[in-house]
Formats: sequence, C-alpha cells, structure tokens
Amino acid sequence: MPVLSSTVKNTHYAKMATTSRLIACLVSESLVKAIFVPSDDPTMKGLCILLRPQKSTLTSLNDILAIVPLRGVPIIDPSPFLIQGMKCANVILVDGWDMLPHIYTPTMESTKTTHLLPPVINAKATTDAVAKKLSSLLLHPIDSQQLLDGFDAVQLWTQFATDFNVNEKLIQLISQELDSSMLYQAHAYNHPKMLPSLESSTVEWEQIILEGHATHPMHKARKSFAPMAPLHPEETNLENPKIRLVAIPKDCMQLRGDFETLSQPLVDIILSKSTGGDDDDNIKLLRKEWSNHILMPVHELQVVNIQQLFPKAYIFPEVNHITVQSLTSIRSVAIPELFPGMSLKLCLGIKVSSALRTITPYSTYFGPGFSSEVVPHLTYDPQVLTIERELASAVYIHDDTDIAKHCSCVLREAVEYDVDNQDTIVPCAALVEKIQQPDTDITLVKHVWNLDTDEKRVDFLDRYIDLALQAFLPPALINGVAFEAHGQNTLARFDKKTGLLKGFVIRDFGGIKVHRETLIKSAGVDIDVLPDSCVVADTKDEVFKLLYHTLIHSHLQRLIRVLDLHYDGRGWAMVRKHLNRLVPKDHFMWKSLMEEDKVPGKCLVRMKIEELYRDYIYSPVPNVIQYRPSIVL
Repeated sequence: MPVLSSTVKNTHYAKMATTSRLIACLVSESLVKAIFVPSDDPTMKGLCILLRPQKSTLTSLNDILAIVPLRGVPIIDPSPFLIQGMKCANVILVDGWDMLPHIYTPTMESTKTTHLLPPVINAKATTDAVAKKLSSLLLHPIDSQQLLDGFDAVQLWTQFATDFNVNEKLIQLISQELDSSMLYQAHAYNHPKMLPSLESSTVEWEQIILEGHATHPMHKARKSFAPMAPLHPEETNLENPKIRLVAIPKDCMQLRGDFETLSQPLVDIILSKSTGGDDDDNIKLLRKEWSNHILMPVHELQVVNIQQLFPKAYIFPEVNHITVQSLTSIRSVAIPELFPGMSLKLCLGIKVSSALRTITPYSTYFGPGFSSEVVPHLTYDPQVLTIERELASAVYIHDDTDIAKHCSCVLREAVEYDVDNQDTIVPCAALVEKIQQPDTDITLVKHVWNLDTDEKRVDFLDRYIDLALQAFLPPALINGVAFEAHGQNTLARFDKKTGLLKGFVIRDFGGIKVHRETLIKSAGVDIDVLPDSCVVADTKDEVFKLLYHTLIHSHLQRLIRVLDLHYDGRGWAMVRKHLNRLVPKDHFMWKSLMEEDKVPGKCLVRMKIEELYRDYIYSPVPNVIQYRPSIVL
C-alpha cells in the first residue's frame, strides 16, 4: 500500500489535477493566448503564461490569467517572437504532464478573498524562480509575494468566464462541476488502493483509476441533480452500489434483443431476496404476478428519478437488491459470480465528467442491432480485437428522449468476466494511472510490467502501438466505422504469466461513428438507427476525427508520455512507422494522419460553454503524430 500523504498536500495536488486539465483545454481550444518563456533555471524548463481573454500581448501582471512552471517543453508554434527583447513562443498544446505542481496567479483585487492553500513541496524555490523570470520578462522587479500559489480550477474558471462574458448561471453550474472534480480527486488521493498485479481481476483494475481522463477538467466530477440528493465521496459508495428492481408495463417499454430471457438469471436472484432464498416456485409466482411488465435492474441512485418521472413504474422494496461492482464508467457494473460473461450498462442521472450518465433511446436502439447485423461483417482480426456485443436493451417509451433516457438498461457481453477467460484483461486507462499517489511519475504500467529500463519501455510501447493500430484501423479504413477507442472503452489482453500483450477488447457503441456509404459498399450491410442518431457520420472526415481523438490523442498519447517517450519524439516515430505500414497512401486518411500539421481537436470547454454533449465542436490542434522534439528557444 502506498504511503498515505497528508490531506493538505493531497488537496493541493487535487486542485492541481483539475486546474491543469482546465488550462490544457483553454490553450488547445484557443480560448486564451498562452506564451512559452524558456528558462535556464535548473528547477524548470520554462513558464507557460496564460493571458486573460482578449489580451494578445504581455505588458504587465494585470494581463496574466495564470502562470504555470513547466518541467517539459510544450508543443509550441515554430515562429518565436520577442517580449521586451526576450525570445518567447506561442503554446499550442500543453499537457498536465508538462507542468510542475504549481499554478500561480498575480495578486489582484479578484484574488484577495480566495482560499488559496499555503505553499507545499519546495514552493519557495519554485516561486522565487518564477518571480525572477517574470522580472526579466517585464523589465521590473516582481516580488514572490505578488504571486499566489494554488490557483484552483473554480477560481481560474470564474476569472476566465467573467472576462469571456459567460452568463452567471453557467459560470456557477460549471464551477460546481469543477468543485466536485477537485473534491473527488482529493478523496481518491486520501484513500489509496492496493496496487494490482497480473493476477488481479478486471474489476480490481477497473476500480484502480486514480485521476481519470487526462485532459477533461471535470475528470472526477460526480454532480447530482434534484431530486437526487447531493453526492459526497465519504457518504456515497459508487464502487459497490446496490442494484434495485423496477416493473414497468410492457406497452411502455421498447426492447431490443431478447432482453427478458437474457436478464432473467439476474432478475430471479433479485426476486429471490423477497422469498427468503432460491425458491423456484415462489419466483415463478412473482413472475406470473408481473407477467405483463418488464422487470428491469436499476442503479440505486436512479430510483428517485424513476419515481418522479415514471408514475407507471413499480419500485420493488429495497430488500430486492444485490450489491455489484462498478466499472470505470461508474454506470456500468459487473457481478462476475452471479452474471458471468456479462455486464450491465445502467442509466445514472449524475454528471460524470461532462455528461449525464443516462442512456438515450438512440443508444439502446442502435447497440443490439449493430451487434447482430453489422459486427459479424466488419473487417478486423478477431485474434487482435474482441468486440463486445450489446445483446439486448430496454428503454421507456416517451416522446421526450431526455426523459426516456432516465429509464433504460443495456446488457453487454463481457469476455473479461467469462469463466473460461485465462487472460489478464485491463482497462487501458488504468495502465497510465499513477501508483495511487499524486506526487510521482511512476505509473501502473511501469510498476506492474517492471518497465525499469529504456529498452523495456521501447519494446512494450512498440508492440502496443502495433497491435492497437492493427485492431482499430481496419474497421475505420475499410468499413468507415470508428470505435471510441479511448482508454475507458478499450481493454488490453495480456498473457497472465508473461505479461505479453495479446490484443484488445472494445466495448460501448454509444459514441461510435459510421459512414454508411462506406459500410454498405465494403460489408454489404447498413446500420439501423433512429432519426438524428449521432453515430451517423455524414462525411468520411467525421470517422477520422473520432478515430484520431479517441485512439491517438486520448489513448496512445497518454501511454507515450508516461513511458517517457514523448519529449524525444521516439514514441511518435513508432506511431508513424506502423501507420506507414498499415495505411494505404491512396486512402483519404493517409494525408490526415501522416501529412497534416493540424487536425480537428474536440473542444471540451467550448462544448460546456455552448451546453452541448451529443453535438461536438472541433478546433485545429497540433497533429501529435507529427511531433518532433521541440527546440528550446
């Protein structure tokens, strides 16, 4: 078990974790101008200075939104410029792993009443170095007392949003989500878990997630809405929730696949709780009593929403429940000993990251049909990629899909919980997590696979990139189908004895993109979707955008960074090597992947400001596949 750090220290790092992600988004989405100022101080590579919105140059401290000392050089514009005679550059992409654990703001009227934390972890040396560099840049002395350390995400967002003229209601709403993110991050730091091994179950790996999404500012947010009670990490067990049971008239439900038959073993176990045990006769009597209803498992936290929104739903007493284990997404759960080879995707009316974790009728309708009619015809190597089919679903029939999505369920294959599984199957997001403490660069992939030399890290990454591209490129290139191959939806299969990577597993079809014309031409089948379904790609470019964002930007980039193969460019050289082998030069994706300097990047903060979820906003970001080591100015 890692040594438990002090709560003050953990709170500082929790604020840093969330705020660094907000900074990364503000910069990559061009919401603020960010300047890289190189440093010859041994404690840092330089500064990333964020200017306040509408500011285009730096003339005084009042122009500054935040200052971040850097341990690595971010991706910068190749054209340097001078500020007061000092060479600087525009930052076009900065990552949390580039940053030292300090975020400063100048002392201004708006920060006088803030609750900034006292400095921690060699703060004086870092603060003095930052003040010295700013003094040279602005050509007048900057005292370290003019810089406040511990600028947190709520304070940064509030200052930015006020300058950016975001409406007050939205400022407050997003502030609450950022505050929730910091709260749950601190709780994770304060309650470290036992470190996993190759012998650990997939559920243990699912629940080892320490920080989560690498660039989303609401990476740890768990924000509830009335009538659900406010959530607090010390009071709500999201890892081992109860599953309750509801009965809904059949004419109120839309089913896909054989939902009743597939869910019966689990539903019978829940029903048996009120009969005093596994009594087949009593269970049959209960089923007969509810024969005109669909019996559906629901998350315990969702019961209050169902009671309010669906008056025809009958909620079984609390005695009819089982305790389950939540997966990385929180709303998906598994009960391997009672429901082998399957997992449940349940609706949960709380915001986790930016989205309300309900399941829309679009998703419940699409998944089972895609699984049975399209997946068998896709071009992929089943030795390298396992596609977990969505076998059945249920959703309440309602004219308003925003209401219907609160009463739904998906039954999904889960090879990782199959009794015959002999592999170690790990959510890829867990590989890049720190070893249950905030102040370390050691990640689980380094620790569990003993990647203690450069040669081991290179060999591991090269095989990983090769197999990941072999898994996910063919469906996209040939069939026009891009899976959401980020670290949460993708699992890696390893040999339990040797730790050798064997292939990948992909799950969840709610956010895939399908170019229908390409699918029909290549596979002879079409998708069956409801009108306005977001899985339909109107252009081939939409398939590329999703593939790039999930597989390259969100997935492979994380592994390349944590294996220390980013700054010298070797990790990206491996990506280019394998893409060169696997992507035909006459395919439209070749140019996008291998020649373009900029690609469309998903705008997480702009989408929040526009209050979008199912519709995406993209802006140009550096194509990290083309990354070469930055030359320090």
